[in-house]
Amino acid sequence: MEIAIAGPKSKPAALAKFFVKNLTTEYISHSELQGYRAVRPCKWAKNIARVLEGEIADRLSRPGGHRARVAQWKGAIEGKEGTRLVALALVTLSREAAVPFGVIEDVVVDKKRRGAGLGTRMIQWIVDEFRSAGARRLFLESGVHNEKAHVLFERLGFEPLSVVMMRDL
Repeated sequence: MEIAIAGPKSKPAALAKFFVKNLTTEYISHSELQGYRAVRPCKWAKNIARVLEGEIADRLSRPGGHRARVAQWKGAIEGKEGTRLVALALVTLSREAAVPFGVIEDVVVDKKRRGAGLGTRMIQWIVDEFRSAGARRLFLESGVHNEKAHVLFERLGFEPLSVVMMRDL
């Protein structure tokens, strides 16, 4: 199995399709509602695939030094030829901050392969990449109902530090 930063040969439509195929409404947090991904706390936008494809294409089109990245994990699937995408992450590195930090914006693991340690290995790889790039802190946020992910994040050393609230106007 190989985890790597996606490059210019990566296909934004395929990455977006994987992302959408493996989402649940529990995933929705404030960042999905601040952009075009979700229309309500429990409802994805109808054009979510197109929105994600645009976000991913923008990241992939940036020169190598840009901070926003797409990490992809391709792995062999038992009984099948070749490899296929099993996990995807959107991450950002901010080296210029007073305390350099990274943000795991999204981590999506193939629904059929959850519970097999893929999320743990993907996050550990991201931690190592950020550490070697000089980051001293790592942030992530998660939908309030995404409880299985919270257990994973806390097991990997993340601690809750704020509460985000929303009110429709």
